Amino acid sequence: MSSRSEVPGTMEVTSPLQQALSAERVRSARLLNLLRFVGVSAFLALVLIAGVILRQHDWQQTNLRFFFVYWALAGLVWLVGRRSPTVARLAGLSIPLVDMPAVSVLLWGVSRIIGDPGPGYIFASNATFLVLLIVGSLAALHTREVLLAAVVAIGIQTLFGVRAGIPVLSIAFLNLIMVFAIVGCIYIIRRVTALVGDVTAAQVRRERLSRYFSPQVAAMLAEEPAEQSAGESREVTVLFSDLRDFTALAERLYGAEVVALLNAYHERMVRTIFAFGGTLDKFLGDGLMVYFGAPVTQPDHAARAVRCALAMQQELARWNGERAARTEPTLHMGIGIHTGTVVLGSIGTAQRREYTVVGDTVNVAARLQELTKTVPAPVLVSEVTRRALGGGTSVVAAGLVQLRGRAQPLEAYRVDSVADRTS
Repeated sequence: MSSRSEVPGTMEVTSPLQQALSAERVRSARLLNLLRFVGVSAFLALVLIAGVILRQHDWQQTNLRFFFVYWALAGLVWLVGRRSPTVARLAGLSIPLVDMPAVSVLLWGVSRIIGDPGPGYIFASNATFLVLLIVGSLAALHTREVLLAAVVAIGIQTLFGVRAGIPVLSIAFLNLIMVFAIVGCIYIIRRVTALVGDVTAAQVRRERLSRYFSPQVAAMLAEEPAEQSAGESREVTVLFSDLRDFTALAERLYGAEVVALLNAYHERMVRTIFAFGGTLDKFLGDGLMVYFGAPVTQPDHAARAVRCALAMQQELARWNGERAARTEPTLHMGIGIHTGTVVLGSIGTAQRREYTVVGDTVNVAARLQELTKTVPAPVLVSEVTRRALGGGTSVVAAGLVQLRGRAQPLEAYRVDSVADRTS
């Protein structure tokens, strides 16, 4: 579940967690950019109303050029950031490099307008705004941005204190408050990162499950603990399908046409498989391996498999009608089905595991599918599967068949219809 970087010319591989965090950083940064623009706009409007419209002399002393430049930059970052994730993410750096110095300068100017309430008031007010900006740097969800904002804030506040003649202990006390704010912000970032990681892991697991299981089964398994690596024995029904003479057809098509054809075919077949509660084990080129009865127990797994096989053939016939109308060649499919005991579990290496079934039952189903090339039957089932179907099933004996790799012949049957006993 990793993907390449979107930046052309790079080969960086990002994990789902990194992708989720990146998306959340962009959303948070865009919100911060909007809040910055709204805040600066509101304050600029206050200055214009008081100084220009009401003509209050003290407010007229405000440096409007500085205000307009700050307002224009805030608006530009907000507008461009709505389209560019890269610009939006600059919000984390703009706080220590732009907002903190700008707010401090503005606060110093406003303090003169309202009557110079004293250096202690300016010092404490500036510390409050700087702490708020440190909290705002959380939008970046990066520890380094918070630390940069903290260093700049402590530097500005210390400079303010020294210039205003604030006692050293008072400067140290307010800087200590900032340090606590920084620690809290870093803790929040790590908690958010951990929570996003948990949510992303659950989403990735559900997406992986949805590749192999029907949506209902995938939703159920997603709520259970992580799959166990230990195998278990289970009676299931295995289904193999394969397109006939596909290699010859593919030789007459371009590569892109082959891929498009297989994707369209698999889309229809997998949809049918999931409708009957089957588990898609793997794609085999133009073939499929499917099993019924696991991981969720299905007492009627043999009947489900056979009904699914007949539905797959019907779906292929409908698609062939569409293809014939476009003068495209028709497709033919053979399906082999066998019921028996398998070993079910997560099999593979530490780097790559696959939830699958193994055993002689799998081999027999695969060999029956191969026999549909010579036996005139689109669906062949074994004697074991036929017995599991029960009454009401229309089957025709195909006789004893010799399976590749087996010494004893096997009784095979073709199925025309099966009784619907799904519980």
